[in-house]
Amino acid sequence: MVSEADLARTLTVLVDEKAIDPQHAEELRSRLPEIITNSRYVMSHLGAHIGIGVIFAFDAIPLPLGTIGRVSWVAASRFVETLRGRWAQARVHSLGVFLVAVVPWIGYGAYLLPLRRQGGDVVFLFANHAWLSQSGRTFEAAIAARPRIVRRACRWLVPSPR
Repeated sequence: MVSEADLARTLTVLVDEKAIDPQHAEELRSRLPEIITNSRYVMSHLGAHIGIGVIFAFDAIPLPLGTIGRVSWVAASRFVETLRGRWAQARVHSLGVFLVAVVPWIGYGAYLLPLRRQGGDVVFLFANHAWLSQSGRTFEAAIAARPRIVRRACRWLVPSPR
């Protein structure tokens, strides 16, 4: 999981980059323990999807196998959580998550949908944290050079808090 200190540093960078205003950053900073607690289950499944991507990244035909793996993960997780009677967790694996999981490359971020339900600023914070940790760039800077349709899909999954 991501630590509160790491997310606080991400908020500082986002303010410095003028991606969010300082007041919004302070409001988010005060909610960090709640955000981390509420997102733990979803983030573990997002991590599984990224793991599926890593596993199939070096396969000769990565797209079909990765897609099959993601879609199977969503369906199986929904089934298992329903059997356990854990309805809130079962709802995380929604039809929307399933349909996004089908889309090549974008599908690895399917579990951003349940994060959006917690608030657009939550998914925005986690997406920026991931990109800053991996590339040193904000999410917006990372997708800026992508084709228009990819940028639109990414911005739909990760709405700006403005």
